[in-house]
Amino acid sequence: MRPEVALPALGHLARGTWAIAPAESTARFRVRDKLVGTTSGSIPVRSGTVRLGAGGAVEDARVELDVAGIDTGNRHRDRDLRKPRFLAADEHPVIVVQSGPAAARPDGWRMTATLTARGAAVPVELAVTIVEIGEVRVRVRVTGRLDRTDLGMGVPTFVVGRMIDIDVDVVLRR
Repeated sequence: MRPEVALPALGHLARGTWAIAPAESTARFRVRDKLVGTTSGSIPVRSGTVRLGAGGAVEDARVELDVAGIDTGNRHRDRDLRKPRFLAADEHPVIVVQSGPAAARPDGWRMTATLTARGAAVPVELAVTIVEIGEVRVRVRVTGRLDRTDLGMGVPTFVVGRMIDIDVDVVLRR
């Protein structure tokens, strides 16, 4: 079901497909490490599109992330994260986040997406906030929280936390 709300700030956005600008976009994450620490990192944005309908409503969206480029600032940890018990990068080199229609709100959208990684697909609730709007360029911030145990990662939760906080800065170009 498509949202019927037309947002004044979003209503002037051109209908059609907007492409994600990978070089201008950043995907970051944060997760509890061991019992007390926190690990932060990034995963390169490979590609993506957002299809907008009337009044700035999102009809569908897709983002692809490159698992091989994961970076936590620790090469040993990054190598471990690519192994089969974590993200299985050799078999599943891309994380895909896909969403259908999004409910509108005054500063952006709220959407239920499907995140596919390591051969498993899990739902994730995302808040998309408008940061900047132009005629041919839109910048948004996407935040959410993912339960990594639903992806079947074989690492105890006392070693790596169960919940992963997601924070993505995306630039869309017409």
